[in-house]
Amino acid sequence: MIISSLLAIETTARTSLDRIVVISDTHLLAPALITPGAAIDRADAGDTKMMAQSDEIMNALTDSIIALNPTLVLLTGDLTYNGERASHERMAQYLDKMAKHGIHALVIPGNHDCNNPYARQYDGDSTTATSTITREEFAQIYRDYGYGTQSLRDPSSLSYCCEPVKGVVVIGIDSNMDEKNTLTCRGDNANTYYNGGRIKPETLQWIIEQAHNACQKGKRVIAMMHHHLVPHFDQEDRLLANYIVQGHDSIARQLLDAGIHTVFTGHLHVTDAATYHNADHSSELVEIATGSAICYPFALRTATLDKKHRTLDIDTRWLTATTSCPTLREQGRQRIIAATPGMAAMLADKAWSKVGGHMGQLKKMLEVGGGKTNLPETSQQATQLALRHLSEVLSRVLLAVVEGNEQEKDYQDIIEQGKNGVRKMIEEVAPDQADDLWDFFLADVYPKLEPLVRSVLEDHNAVDANSESRTDDLHLTVKL
Repeated sequence: MIISSLLAIETTARTSLDRIVVISDTHLLAPALITPGAAIDRADAGDTKMMAQSDEIMNALTDSIIALNPTLVLLTGDLTYNGERASHERMAQYLDKMAKHGIHALVIPGNHDCNNPYARQYDGDSTTATSTITREEFAQIYRDYGYGTQSLRDPSSLSYCCEPVKGVVVIGIDSNMDEKNTLTCRGDNANTYYNGGRIKPETLQWIIEQAHNACQKGKRVIAMMHHHLVPHFDQEDRLLANYIVQGHDSIARQLLDAGIHTVFTGHLHVTDAATYHNADHSSELVEIATGSAICYPFALRTATLDKKHRTLDIDTRWLTATTSCPTLREQGRQRIIAATPGMAAMLADKAWSKVGGHMGQLKKMLEVGGGKTNLPETSQQATQLALRHLSEVLSRVLLAVVEGNEQEKDYQDIIEQGKNGVRKMIEEVAPDQADDLWDFFLADVYPKLEPLVRSVLEDHNAVDANSESRTDDLHLTVKL
């Protein structure tokens, strides 16, 4: 089999070392659930995920993993598109294929994987409901991949603990809330879906006990979960609360105290790393988030285990092509750019919810003395205003964030382009007051935004605080 025809991978396998491969958010949609037609075309066109190609991408990933010949593969949740039973069974087939080559895989569920009311199959021009799975069925399907007799199971969740590499304990942490989902197909009154994250108190205590036990025996611990534990940019817990576990700061402190220094995650579809320090900076926990395997830039991680020095050397690689899609990366990149209007609409809606009701009053203030204004009257008009002046810079921000190591981009130019876009927006909505409003923006508004902007584009966490840090997103060494 000529792997290079399926996947361009930058380095060759080093079979003499213990190597771990990490992938996340594969969002596999089984081919059996797809009949070509308008339905799958509509769903695929409106998504940054290349869902229609997810099976071919997973096939290419499987072949490349086999070529790398790692000791262990970690999959950090959202194994399937929307929890379809057929998709889980298809994923298990790929893991079986790895197992036949002596490669052990461990999985943990993501918010998409169980009790999902939106499991669908695509039948030409329409969609129909298809069966999802329960949490118990998840454990049964993946009994050979974390949920078998070689693992210790948490009685309160789908968390588990095992030792796939001698001296290295892996704790798979179930951070999902799908137990709260309701499904009309199971007799509930409505479909409800929870994608946020939390760790139950009893589960947290169980995790701490397993980590303590391992460390007392001189073993190292690696954890994996779906949701973030450490904020990857300032105010993530406020702006994107569903992507980080509730009470994350306290949980991170307790896990670090228990001897956990490395956590692999996914969920937000970004390739990013962030560090949590204890109070005196004498110890740290590093969270390594891996982007979606079916979204640009199609990342997978390799971690080389150095038992002597108790470290993991982490490298990042990129899927560049599949058999039928030699331009996979560029197509994926264009999908990120195409997502800009959706991002602009989300930001405009958030801003409109706060200021929209004051537009009439603002209009009167700005028109005192005969000044002219062109203020938006709806959130849709606000979105179009933002797109006219900020579309390109928003695309640059999105690409920088999903690629990782944002500080290596010309982030100062991105910031200046953003400021220029805001200036042009001001000139459009209040041409006669533009200079005064611009001065107000620079003096009173931007200073409040600057820490967040710097956190995102300079790839810093806790900007201007004692715990401020920057962690290399793509190539790093972490302690175990």
